[in-house]
Amino acid sequence: MFTSFFLKMLNREAALPKHKSERIIESLHIQEGYAIADIGAGGGYFTLKFAEKVGKTGKVYAVDTQPKYLDFIRREAECQGDDNIILVLATEDAVGLPESALDLIFARNMFHHLTEPGQYFHNLKRFLKPTGKVAIIDHKPKGGFSFVSLFRHHTPEEVILQEMENAGYYLVESFDFLSEQAFDIFAVKRFERAG
Repeated sequence: MFTSFFLKMLNREAALPKHKSERIIESLHIQEGYAIADIGAGGGYFTLKFAEKVGKTGKVYAVDTQPKYLDFIRREAECQGDDNIILVLATEDAVGLPESALDLIFARNMFHHLTEPGQYFHNLKRFLKPTGKVAIIDHKPKGGFSFVSLFRHHTPEEVILQEMENAGYYLVESFDFLSEQAFDIFAVKRFERAG
């Protein structure tokens, strides 16, 4: 019961105008037929939005480490009539995604949870198509007494850029329309593909 309430609150928060979810989705240039992985899907707000965008020929992989979160997303997807969402229960050392199949990996507000983000995203490269991209959104550090600052739910943008470069990616585009979050899109460095 509490999990369901918490996830509904997360989804409501994501939908607030200040978080500009529609503009985020527009910036991703999602096309019908795309295969997208929503890493750390939480309450599935973006998973469900992506499912509409990719259409019947596309697929959205809702990836999370919490079975209850995936159950919640499954129920929400059934209510919406979405049958193009695949639930993926991830473990610390395994993400069950198809190799060389993804057009986009989307990671919102989860980068700061990773103990070794560079290694994590290095391992995700094999799931991307050669033209695939990775979109990372995470809270910027800020002062004062807020949930984000007290619980260190943030990552400096320069750290994200460095970790992704070390993992074999290059920055494709950076957006500044989110006042409290960094939003960057990456692609795999071509010479890394051979390895």
